[in-house]
Amino acid sequence: MRHSFELATLAGLAAVALLCWRFGVADLAAAFHQLSLRCVVIYLTLGSAACVGYALRWRLVARALGAVPALPRFVAARLAGDATGALLPTGRIGGDPLRVGLVYGDGVSGAQASAGVAIDRIVELISNVFCGAAYVSIFSLSRSAGGDRAAHVLVATMGILLVLIVLPLVFMRYGIRPLAPLYWLPGKGRAARWLDAVQRTEAHVMRLFQEHPAIFVQGVAASLLIEVLIIGEYHFLLEAFGVVLGLPTLLLTMVASGLSRIVPTPAGLGALEAGQVTALGVATGQPDLGFVVGFVLRLHETLWTGVGLIALSLSGVNLARLRGALSADRPTA
Repeated sequence: MRHSFELATLAGLAAVALLCWRFGVADLAAAFHQLSLRCVVIYLTLGSAACVGYALRWRLVARALGAVPALPRFVAARLAGDATGALLPTGRIGGDPLRVGLVYGDGVSGAQASAGVAIDRIVELISNVFCGAAYVSIFSLSRSAGGDRAAHVLVATMGILLVLIVLPLVFMRYGIRPLAPLYWLPGKGRAARWLDAVQRTEAHVMRLFQEHPAIFVQGVAASLLIEVLIIGEYHFLLEAFGVVLGLPTLLLTMVASGLSRIVPTPAGLGALEAGQVTALGVATGQPDLGFVVGFVLRLHETLWTGVGLIALSLSGVNLARLRGALSADRPTA
């Protein structure tokens, strides 16, 4: 596992080095030379608002499941979870177990904490897929050719993914347990504890969809409002470095940034930069501009990862607390 992590990191660094060799650093230096502090302040304000929005959405879901901690704890857990996920080659979902551990306790059972994180992640995933399809469609329609086949394929793929995500939720709404086949598997020791935790979590998720469906709808609506903040955040971040993109092109850079997290390198290293080179090359015919945008977004990712690691260091989390989140209570359904 460690060997694979090191290889992925080296591959990402090699990709970044290759891009630096190909495009040089003159354009990057020019971008830093015209840095706008006004835009940086607006960018940080919008980014902070989006982070609080994530925490409020998560707390909205968690409240429907039972007792919840104070909002600052959700903000810190979200920052720490995202930072941890960014450093793993599994994307942001890799930080979700940490989020569970950080909100577990003080009246919140392990199953409740797990279900809250799971539902929040589902809500976010649905919003991301929907917005991604919309962004690609807007970019495709904005082109003089009226769109292209690749864009249509990507939109169709996202539509299929959206259906696959929503279908199990419909099952839960009508009392059908999508993960029921797992519970027939034999398990001992750690495997049995994990299956037990999954069963308890699924019971809480089903209860929310059956008793509080409006909460789910409100969560998706909140996600769309947060997305508006993120569009503004990206706009002012790039404008701070003298890069002004039209809305369709800006939306395409956001899609490319999101897709880079799928690549199994820590923090999408190399994939983020290469993705922006490709996206801006397609959108504007200026891959060198994509190189600058990629490194500006790398600064963005590094900044928020650092903030999340600070939040994690102040949280006092330990392995005993994480293990306790898996064994706090027994199945309820």
